[in-house]
Amino acid sequence: MKLAIPVKMNKENPAVAPLFGKAKWFAIVNNGEISIIPNNQSGGRAVIELLYEMKVDAILVQEMGMTPYERVKGYGTIMLYHTGFKRILLNDVLEKFENNELEILDDTNIDTIIKHHEKRHPAH
Repeated sequence: MKLAIPVKMNKENPAVAPLFGKAKWFAIVNNGEISIIPNNQSGGRAVIELLYEMKVDAILVQEMGMTPYERVKGYGTIMLYHTGFKRILLNDVLEKFENNELEILDDTNIDTIIKHHEKRHPAH
């Protein structure tokens, strides 16, 4: 399974970045191998398109706006998981994922994530 996680820095075991589309880096985890790649995309929708092209199976996020969420839904091949709103390091979130401790994001609970995101980052 290929995972993508927005992270704050290009270093070993970085913290998960709270903002999905504006994350500077993404950890790509493919069969246990971790690579950190720069995010050169402008916004969440473009990031989703890139991750889809990379054939990512799941994205682990703290926050995500409605536009990238709708894009993920439109593709129908990428699962979304919520890492929680508290600061967490990459290794810890991967362990939670392996232990099935992360909540799947879907239409039943995305509103909570969107509201949290919009409260912290109101539209201009």
